[in-house]
Amino acid sequence: MNYRPDLDGLRAIAVLGVLLFHFSIGPFPGGFVGVDIFFVISGYLITRLIVEEVEQGRFSFKRFYVRRMRRLFPALLFMLLCSLVAAALIFPPEQMTGFGASLAASVFSVSNITFWSEHGYFDVNSHLKPLLHTWSLGVEEQFYLVWPFALVLLLRFGRKAVMAALALVFVASLGANLVMEPYRSTLFYLSPFRFFEFAIGAGLVFMPTARSNAAMEGALLSGLVMIAYSYRDFTEATLFPSYPALVPTVGAALAIWGGQARWSGLLLRNRAAASVGLISYSLYLAHWPLLVFWRYGSAEPLARNEGVALLILTFAIAWAMYVFVERPFRERNAAGYLILPRVYMRGAVVAALAVSAIGLQVLVSHGWLWRLGERGEFIGEFVRGGDRRADAQYGGSGCSTPCSTSTESRKPDVIFIGDSHSRQYYRGAKEALAGLKVDFYAFPSCQFFSLEYTRDYTGYADPVLYDSQCREARKQAFEGIRKAPDALIVLGEYWYPVRMLSEAGRAPWAVTTPEAYYQFVGAEVSRLRKSFGNRQMVVLGSVPTSGGIGSPLGCFGNLYRVDPGCLKQPISNPAISKRAEINELLAENLSPAVTFVDPFDALCARKECTVMSDGPLYSDDTHLSGLGAKKVMAEVATTIKRKLAVRGAEVSRQVIQ
Repeated sequence: MNYRPDLDGLRAIAVLGVLLFHFSIGPFPGGFVGVDIFFVISGYLITRLIVEEVEQGRFSFKRFYVRRMRRLFPALLFMLLCSLVAAALIFPPEQMTGFGASLAASVFSVSNITFWSEHGYFDVNSHLKPLLHTWSLGVEEQFYLVWPFALVLLLRFGRKAVMAALALVFVASLGANLVMEPYRSTLFYLSPFRFFEFAIGAGLVFMPTARSNAAMEGALLSGLVMIAYSYRDFTEATLFPSYPALVPTVGAALAIWGGQARWSGLLLRNRAAASVGLISYSLYLAHWPLLVFWRYGSAEPLARNEGVALLILTFAIAWAMYVFVERPFRERNAAGYLILPRVYMRGAVVAALAVSAIGLQVLVSHGWLWRLGERGEFIGEFVRGGDRRADAQYGGSGCSTPCSTSTESRKPDVIFIGDSHSRQYYRGAKEALAGLKVDFYAFPSCQFFSLEYTRDYTGYADPVLYDSQCREARKQAFEGIRKAPDALIVLGEYWYPVRMLSEAGRAPWAVTTPEAYYQFVGAEVSRLRKSFGNRQMVVLGSVPTSGGIGSPLGCFGNLYRVDPGCLKQPISNPAISKRAEINELLAENLSPAVTFVDPFDALCARKECTVMSDGPLYSDDTHLSGLGAKKVMAEVATTIKRKLAVRGAEVSRQVIQ
């Protein structure tokens, strides 16, 4: 195909949006839509290439996929190997294990599916995933696997058949976005929900060319304005992709259609923009691992000057990748390719299998524990015994609610209700409240403090299912409480403010200020207690948190820095002080008839909070391990037993009277 420098200029705009967004440079909260601009460009170029070669009678699937492999795989492999080395040098086993899984998935372009499947309750924060950006490569490769075969087949029936098929793909894909709107992570990661963007680019191939320069000028400027609007006004809260994605993608299509405009086209065709576009793939590959490893190493929010420095370093790395990795594998010289296609493909397959095998070995070995010597042996003993560390060592493991600490058939003495931050005390309750019958009713990320309101699950993988499961769990818990009129109620939650929805159809309760939210919580707890006959109730506050990145194991397993912070965390730590503030607001707004117990009393002293004690006290940054649950419940049990004793004395007096 004839080279169009304006397309490289558009690539430059796309990749710069992503980089500026991730490096927090400038007012570009919507820079993430640059990825969608790439999808439009890919749809256009791949379709244009195949149509031209099919109509000229020289298209070959083998040649097509060899070109794709030469274009994409060498730089990807180089990035994966560099990331593997960096991760092995600095990542603790906890993060290294997840890295191994994503490494194996990235090689075969299914990382988008892997990251989608990991989007769950105990998922590691995205800023700890060096290969997270490969989700978009997975989406693009999946398009390459489907569209060429469909296009070649459709071209047998003429261009009108292709246009009809593209219209159908566009409507089906965008329509699926609208239907699946509550499933935000599904829309984001899975390729069928992005295919309408490729269809927009592909459809351009069959559009008539502009008849005047004025039309191209208007189209290009309009497209650039739409892209600029998306960069400036979109945020991470914007429903995406769905219909908002039409703004940047239609804008990109207009920019492609009018990219050869005489005057405004210079915005894209100038040498600087085109040069950035040429290295845009390497820029995209290099920037995210660099950012993740920097964040992990510094353990602090990215400062503006650091973002600028990382941007400059990314350009330097990308230029080197383009010159020494991309070009040698994709460009011909007088003698042909530097590496023959047959030799190259065999080498690529061997390399892909080798890297995938390394990733799987990292996964099954729990993150190369051998790197830490004796510390690795300790961590290995802690993490073995379950498919996932958080599930296996979480203090609530062994309790598939509803559950009981004993097998006795008598009515419970104590009933724990709440989300996973209530269930986490199961293993501690079995030991500290031995002799008492304790029942647990809990469901992850489900609010039990209100009779009427549940949280808004928009953004969850399956919000409808999750909401129904939460409501059923609450119904079961409340019925269990009513059947045990003498049981003391213990309520535990993750007390961060969230948007609440009313079961009765009233307006949602949106968070305005923390003070207003905890006033709302206090009033709802009082209503809940009243519905149960004003019986005794204990509310457990938030735990301090491990205070670092990930869990205490992440700190204890750190290869390059092991400091006292692995054992103690200052209360002044922002993550810990935030939870202390929450507990203070919660306690202030609870009725005097409700007893508030602060886990800080068990885990903190002298302005420091314990993180390790004969092992990690947390299974992740907010959930207690079995050891942590026992430590806190040893303190909480005193309050519970005292209240049960008081209740017993009152019952005895009533019997005597």
